[in-house]
Parts: sequence; structure tokens; C-alpha cells
Amino acid sequence: MSDYVAGFLFDKQLKNVALVRKEKPAWQKGRLNGIGGKIEPGETAYQAMRREFNEEAGLDIPDWEQYCTLRGEGWMVHFFWAVGDPTQVKTLTDEEIVVIDSNDMDDLPLMTNLVWLVPMAKTFITGAECVHEFVINEITMC
Repeated sequence: MSDYVAGFLFDKQLKNVALVRKEKPAWQKGRLNGIGGKIEPGETAYQAMRREFNEEAGLDIPDWEQYCTLRGEGWMVHFFWAVGDPTQVKTLTDEEIVVIDSNDMDDLPLMTNLVWLVPMAKTFITGAECVHEFVINEITMC
């Protein structure tokens, strides 16, 4: 099983969010995704999220909240949200960090699931949901 993390850093108004323009793997190239990466042996998902965001975006965010886990055959991705200042992110790898308007994502090259993962995170941040976390299992149909 390969375990990953991905996070969304929002501003206090929940308008702007930091994302990464993916270069790898090839099937994600050019698309925007949450900032994150692989969980290392001995790490928790939270520890990996904090480390990955610091390594890729140059900010140590201590207040990540996990809200969704996607599982498929041989993989799992833990999704987190945090509130801070996305304008302070820096691109520290070969994958560009960008800040977008989370209320206007219609014409952006997003990973498909971001159209619901970003609004879902905003719902959790506002306290509109009484659920702590969702676990979603992906079933390959083709």
C-alpha cells in the first residue's frame, strides 16, 4: 500500500488556496493538485503533511486538520486543510506553487477530484459539517 498526503492552505476568508502545478507523475502533469507527497516509514499522516508542505512550499504549518481519505487498489491519500497566509508560500521544487481563487475554479486545469475536495474542506473549516472525516473507496470500473 502506498500512502500519500495532500493539503490545502486557505486564507482566513476561505477565498484563496495554495495548490501545486504537478510535473510528475506523468498522468498529473500540468494539473493543479493539493500540496503533499508520500508518507515516509515511521511517519504519521499528520507528520508527513507538515513535512511535505514545508519542503515544497517553505512554510511550517502546525495546524493541519485531516478531513478525507481516498482509497483505491494499492494506494491511499489523506487530505488535510489549514488556514493561514497562502501568499507566503514559495516554490521550492520543480513543481510550481500557485495561489488560486477557490470560488472560481471552473476553467482551471485541476485534478478532477479537486472540484469537490476543495469545497468539502471549506465546509469543514466553517463547521457546517458535524462529521470529523470521510473515507471514500474508489472502485476502478474500466
